[in-house]
Amino acid sequence: MGDFDGVVSKMEGQAMSEGYEPPSFEHQPYPPQGPPPGAGLAIGSLVCSIAGLIVCAPAAIAGIIMGHVAHARSRRGAATGGAVAVAGFVIGYLGLVVWGIMIPFVVHELAAHGAFG
Repeated sequence: MGDFDGVVSKMEGQAMSEGYEPPSFEHQPYPPQGPPPGAGLAIGSLVCSIAGLIVCAPAAIAGIIMGHVAHARSRRGAATGGAVAVAGFVIGYLGLVVWGIMIPFVVHELAAHGAFG
């Protein structure tokens, strides 16, 4: 046993003199994550809101909902496009107001000209 201890201590002495360091057992950092989600939902909100302003009110409702969700995500830092999201739901609300005024007006004019019998 004595010879073995001498060999081990001699090997340790050589390893230390050669700059050897025992391996570290520290935790490695997490690998880099991908980029945060972009502004896709905010852009979808803007597109739906513009379509809702021009074509039909249900698209404006979809734009409003997507705009609020995208704005909440951007405020938490989970996505980008906060300003686009605000533009999306503002235009969506504008579309609802326009359709809310236009539909009764069109129905009134159609009724005044006898379109309903």
